[in-house]
This record gives sequence, C-alpha cells and structure tokens, in this order.
Amino acid sequence: MTATPAVIGLSAGNRLLATSFGSAELASPDAYPSRQFAAAAPKLTVVAHRASASASSPANIGGAGHARAHAIRALRNHSAPALAPPPPADPAPELDSKFEFESSLEAIVLLQRSMLEKQWELPFEDDISSTEDEDEDERSTVVVARSGVSARQRRMSGRRRGAVVGRKSVTVSPELMQSRNRIYLRGTVSKDLLTHKQVVQLSRKIKDGIWLQHQRSKLKEKLGNEPSYKQLAQSLRIPAPELRARMRESFLAREMLAMSNTRLVISIAQKYDNLGVELPDLIQGGLIGLLRGIEKFDASRGFRISTYVYWWIRQGVSRALADNSRSFRLPTYLHERLVAIRGAKYALEDQGIAPTVENIAESLNISEKKVHNATEAVHKVISLDQQAFPSLNGLPGDTLHSYIEDQNVANDPWHGFEERYLKEEVNSLINSTLNERERDIIRLYHGIGKQCHTWEDISRQFGLSRERVRQVGLVAMEKLKHAARREHLDALLEEY
Repeated sequence: MTATPAVIGLSAGNRLLATSFGSAELASPDAYPSRQFAAAAPKLTVVAHRASASASSPANIGGAGHARAHAIRALRNHSAPALAPPPPADPAPELDSKFEFESSLEAIVLLQRSMLEKQWELPFEDDISSTEDEDEDERSTVVVARSGVSARQRRMSGRRRGAVVGRKSVTVSPELMQSRNRIYLRGTVSKDLLTHKQVVQLSRKIKDGIWLQHQRSKLKEKLGNEPSYKQLAQSLRIPAPELRARMRESFLAREMLAMSNTRLVISIAQKYDNLGVELPDLIQGGLIGLLRGIEKFDASRGFRISTYVYWWIRQGVSRALADNSRSFRLPTYLHERLVAIRGAKYALEDQGIAPTVENIAESLNISEKKVHNATEAVHKVISLDQQAFPSLNGLPGDTLHSYIEDQNVANDPWHGFEERYLKEEVNSLINSTLNERERDIIRLYHGIGKQCHTWEDISRQFGLSRERVRQVGLVAMEKLKHAARREHLDALLEEY
C-alpha cells in the first residue's frame, strides 16, 4: 500500500502548517473522532501555495516527522478534552511510519475543527466593527495641508462651517403649515373659526410682510433692479434665512385669514346674484376685496375682522358687477358717477325740483357735459337674436332680427344690385353717345372707374386750355341728357 503525498496548508495566524498524509484509503474509521469532522476534512483542505520540494517528496517523510511532532502535541493539548486521545506511540521501528501518518491525520482533523469552531463563534458584529475600525483609522489620518491657496481655502471653509454651526436655525411656524395643509385637504373653504387672539397674531405677521415688501421696493428704487434676498437681508441687517421665514409666515397668515373668511364672501356675493353676472365672478371680485381688507386691517383698534372686511368685500363684488354686467365694459368711475347722478335725481324730485341736466350738474358740482356723457353711456345693449315675444308653447319664436329694420344701406342686397345696374347703363350710354375725347374728359372729371380730376389737371393731360376742356365737358353732358331722355333714363342720370 503506497502513500499519496500531499501538502496541506491551513491559515492559523501568520503561520503555515504543512504536512503530508496518506490517501483516504489508509485512514480507518476509528482514527476520526466523528464522521462529521471526517467528512468536513476534505472540504476545508487547502493546497498550499508555497511548499518545498523536500517536504512534498516521499523520501523525506520520515525526516519531517520529528519537526512536526511538537506542533501535533501543541494542537492536541489545545484541542477540546472531549476528543479521544491519540493512540500511544509504539517504539517499534516498523510502526513509526504508520503512527506518523495517523497522527498527522488526527492533527489535521483537530485543527480543522478548531478553525470551524472559531469561525462559528465569531459574531457578525465583529466583522463590521473591524471594518469600521479600519475606516476610522483611515479617517483619523492627519493630512497636513500645504501653505498657499489650499491653506487659505481650508481656513475659509473652517470659518464658514463655524458660522453655520453657531447660527440659530430659523423655521416657519408649524401651526401655519399644519393649518395650511388642513385647508388644502378639505378644500378652499375653512370651517374653523379663528379667535380674536389668533387674528391679532396673524395680522401682525401680515403687517410685517407688508413692511418687508415696502423695504424691498425702496431698495429696488435705490439699486435700479430687483434685489435678491441676500441684498435685502444685508440692508435690513438680518440673516437671509430669517428674512425668508418671515416672508413665508406673512404669506401663510394672509392665506389663512382669507380661507377662514371665504364663507362671508360667498354670503355677500349671493345677494348680487341674478343681476347679469355669474356667481363665480362675483365671488372672485369679493375675494379681491377681502385680500385688500386683510392688508388694511388694524387689530390694535379692537374691531373684529369680519366687521372691517365686510365693506371691502362689498366693494369688490360691486366692481365685479359693474365690470361684467354689460356687453361693453364701462369704467368704474363712470359707474360711480351714474350712481351719484341717480341719487341727485331722487333728491331733486323729493324737493319738488325738476331733475334736469342743469340742476343735476349744479347739485353735484360737475359740468353738464359730464352728466350728458354719463347718461348716454347707460344705453342697454340687446342682442338681435333675442326672442321678440315670449313663447307660449315652449318652441323658439321669431327674434328681434325679424322686426327691426337694418338702417345700413350697405347691408341691403337690392341696393347693391341697383348700383351695379346703374353703372352698366351709364357706361353703355357714354360709349354710344360721346366720342373718344369727350368720353375721357367725362370719365376723368366725374371719376367713373377712376379718381376725380379737376379741369386744370385734365387740361394738362390733353394739352388744351382749362376753359376749352370745360366747354368740351359741358357739351358732352348736354348730349348725355338728351340721350337719357330718349332712353327714359333721365332720373337715373340725374341721381348718378
């Protein structure tokens, strides 16, 4: 039975254990402590990358046994006591080779078991901690920056980091953000009624935002362009994040007050419904007045905001009604003047005075021309497609277009036909009655098919005097009159 030499290397620290053993056929089942480790031995066997030729040759197996004896004893003492002790050494020279092979196999199995136990007992956190320790060592490595540009950049970045760390963070009030999200989740109308204390706080934030906008406008006039947040913050000597937060809070406070008073706008707009303007347009005008009233509201006077913004909402609805109630929009000042004229008219009638234009102008202290212009602008525009009379059976009836005559002659088709027929008859009469020179003079003077010319212009074209051209024209007209009477066209000729 021949032994198959091999070199086995197992990583144990920084040392490499090398040995040779026989084939698997030489190993008896009793030589292994357990079948589990006997089966695991070939799986964990690693061929050594570095082995000497003397250790791998069969001739040097006996000489290497004494060198490996100390390692085998150390492994045997270090292994678990539960394992079976190795067989006693036989001093007989014929058994030295067999003992050496069995001891080598047993040492390999014990070493493999110890390595497996160490791997099984090693927790996963140890691997992570070791990796983190290596990373920390790499990060803790001190890199000395050179002088020059890199040193200046390092100093400047360190100052900026210190300023950012030492600066107090400025954020928007979470109550405003939370209420804004609630409003948008439910819709545009807020059902939550604000207390007077909340209204006062929101009004102060709005006033602060208006003041910031005023300062921004002043800075814009000074710089000549739109200033940035950084420039505005520097001019006000406040941090830029604080400026952004204050402007954001002002915007949210205005929005919150507007949402909480939207129901008031709807209730006022409903009073002006069915007056020629759609309800959404009236509500839009009321919201514009509401925003204007919120900006003008002064909480220090002690009034409720609903009492103050009521008149602003009413003004916005009235302007929306005035702008959209007519087909042709009238300016707002003209509507206000009409209201004043109507009030003056009623006041004069109550006093028993005739409401003439002179009296109305005198009572309002305006000119009579302004009163005339205002009263002429109130003419109502009616569509011709509107039904002339209400339908009794529900079917569409005749429109106003069927009863109202169009006074524009250009829209009459018979007028166009008569005009074309008249031109054809006149041209035929001129061609059949006059000679070539008379025809040209008549056409140039009366502008038939061309532009009208004077006798002076015609005389230059023909090389004649002005008086001679006029005489030829008068003779030609007398010829046309006699010919028209014969053709019974004298009336058309005179009209033409």
